[in-house]
Amino acid sequence: MRLLQRLKTGLVLTKDSLSLMNNNRSLFVFPAVGGIAGLTFLALFFGVTFGLLAVTMDGVMIVGLFFSYLALTFVTTFFSAGLVHQTREVLGGNDASLKRGMAAAWKVKGHLFVWSLISATIGLLINAIENSESRVARLLGTIFGVAWTLMTFFVVPVIVFEKSSTTGLFKRSAETFKQTWGEAPITLVAINIVGAIVAVPFVLPGIYLINTGVGIVGIGLVLSGVLLSFLISQTLQGVVKTTLYLYARDGKRPEEFDNVDFDDLTNESAGRSTTQTPSYGGVQ
Repeated sequence: MRLLQRLKTGLVLTKDSLSLMNNNRSLFVFPAVGGIAGLTFLALFFGVTFGLLAVTMDGVMIVGLFFSYLALTFVTTFFSAGLVHQTREVLGGNDASLKRGMAAAWKVKGHLFVWSLISATIGLLINAIENSESRVARLLGTIFGVAWTLMTFFVVPVIVFEKSSTTGLFKRSAETFKQTWGEAPITLVAINIVGAIVAVPFVLPGIYLINTGVGIVGIGLVLSGVLLSFLISQTLQGVVKTTLYLYARDGKRPEEFDNVDFDDLTNESAGRSTTQTPSYGGVQ
């Protein structure tokens, strides 16, 4: 498949994923609950941190911040796993369920924690490099950050559906990305664009009101835009990566994506072993 065709496929996939989300709005509950849980943890953590700041050593603070980042990463990954699992259920013609999604994520909590630990560590390292005074280091940090995001794009679906070993997570995620090297990046870009489009009608008026002295209303609009953008972007990303993963792995087309040209992925996955392939309803 030519590059332009892959890019087109990624855009159509994003559009159809938005339609799927609109028809199954219960999927939004996963990033919503995950976001609330993460914000609650942050409030508790920083409340205790600032309360003890006067008697806390810098080294302890750094350790505390790392563990807070780890906890937030785990919470986000946990609810993302539930979303991925329930997206498959929706593609199979079933209704999404927070309870079933959380139960599925709990079954792989160990794998999710290990991945969160790795992700938090690498994330902090990338952030440190990107904030370096060296322009070369910042450039390398940005390049590595993008490569890391793409290479690990399918880690959560691999954990949920395959329960691979730690090394297997990266191998399977990288293999799946290799099959979707055009679609995956363009969907990431499209998701960010969708998030920005959702936020702009709230953020711009909010900034204007803040600058004109109506601070409370302005701040409320900005926060509403940011939260709505987060909710839609996270849900859309879960739907997209699940759909791409399932099709790249099994070569089965979800009925909701009949107009998406997955032919090249079918050809690439045809020769691969499917001994671990589960069956899904609602796919052809």
